[in-house]
Amino acid sequence: MSQASMDERLATKTPEAAFLRVLHDEFEFSTRVSWAVLATAQEMLIGGAMAEAVRPGQIRMIVASLKAPFGPTLAEIDKVELTLMVDNGEEDAEVKRREGTEAQRRGRILRILEEALEQGGVLTQEDVARALGVERRTIARDVKRLKVEGHLVHTRGQVKGVGRGQTHKVRIIELWLDREGYDKIARWVHHSPQSIQRYVSTFLRLVVLHREGRTAEEIAFLTRSTGRLVKDYLEVYQAVLGVPHRLEKLEEEVARVSSWSKPTPDDGEKRGAKP
Repeated sequence: MSQASMDERLATKTPEAAFLRVLHDEFEFSTRVSWAVLATAQEMLIGGAMAEAVRPGQIRMIVASLKAPFGPTLAEIDKVELTLMVDNGEEDAEVKRREGTEAQRRGRILRILEEALEQGGVLTQEDVARALGVERRTIARDVKRLKVEGHLVHTRGQVKGVGRGQTHKVRIIELWLDREGYDKIARWVHHSPQSIQRYVSTFLRLVVLHREGRTAEEIAFLTRSTGRLVKDYLEVYQAVLGVPHRLEKLEEEVARVSSWSKPTPDDGEKRGAKP
């Protein structure tokens, strides 16, 4: 069974799935309307897909909304509450062993800035310093270094309509489609190879679900992703269709993932065998 199929089966046992069944069966809402109601309820009542119980290594922060204008003071603008992974356990420890403490911190900066964007918020350098427990000048130095390495660092003041191709998860997928290896990509973004594999796995599951005709809301639910990430990844997918070498790589990987859910002849014989 494919990872996408397993995720879908697990998702049917969640409170969200029960809520959808009530909307569909008792209120006779269409599937599309039911998903829209669920998404609205999550956004207004619990803050969206990322608003979960804080896990080890995570923190909660209230920061400026991504939609907030730049004229008013921070005290006057709209804010959002975010969940950020500041210490990803063994994966971060692996980056430290391989590249050192500074690289580990720079990887964390890229990660929490992107997590903020996905949840509709944006961090200042002061926010990043507070989250990581360092001084602001340390973050300023790290930001300069990340820019030299070719990263777009989306702190408040730098973010103006961040679009496709401007987040590091999108760049990771594009590099992977260009047949760059996990280790090379991981070193560039100061992440572990396991995290790169996880991003790629989510992207592939998204593509499979999209080809099955799933809506963006369903894909976000089944892959436990934010709506923004689903939108970004779908835009990457659409762009891939016009780039032959990337499309070839994608089709190879989708075929491989899809084959996991197909029973082998031995499986069929075992199911049909008499005791």
